[in-house]
Amino acid sequence: MHSDPSTPWERQFEELVLGVLPRHSRHAPLDPALDLKTAGLDSMATVELLVRLEEAYGVDFPDSVLSGETFATPAALWRVLTAQRATPAPAPAPVSVSVSGEEEPPCAS
Repeated sequence: MHSDPSTPWERQFEELVLGVLPRHSRHAPLDPALDLKTAGLDSMATVELLVRLEEAYGVDFPDSVLSGETFATPAALWRVLTAQRATPAPAPAPVSVSVSGEEEPPCAS
């Protein structure tokens, strides 16, 4: 749920983004159109933010969305995060356990 109706995202998202932007005050509101690169989002901060978002929201960002466009602005990143939250996670591959207790690859049917 949004804590501030003037922003398109949850407060947790804003806090996570602000936490990795060295050139933006943590106390200033996050503008949806802010250029994240100009605000200090470098490659290390991008990876850190990605991990924090995945952990906080229980999602996995596929390689197909890991682009400069996704991390260009808070609005773009929120759109991608929202889409990932709406997409069910793929089921894990089945694992068979033999009588000896060792994992075996799944059988081809």
